[in-house]
Amino acid sequence: MNDLIIIMLPPFSEFKEAPKDQSASRLIDCPDCKQKCWISEKKSELFLDHYLLKNEILMACYHCITKRAKTDPDFFKNHEMRKI
Repeated sequence: MNDLIIIMLPPFSEFKEAPKDQSASRLIDCPDCKQKCWISEKKSELFLDHYLLKNEILMACYHCITKRAKTDPDFFKNHEMRKI
């Protein structure tokens, strides 16, 4: 089984304020569509931890990840979902 980490980012277009249910957040560009989205401190730390472990990381806004799941479902087929 591959270690794929998916980090979904709330898009600024739908969330004009940082999500209150997440740790302190800042705006970044979505790596896929380049639109502004929020990344929390916790998600930033998660990204860094798994980057250092050389795990496969898919980080993008909700829209891009949803689009990928619909257009390329095989990408997700060999992975197991675990809540963090």
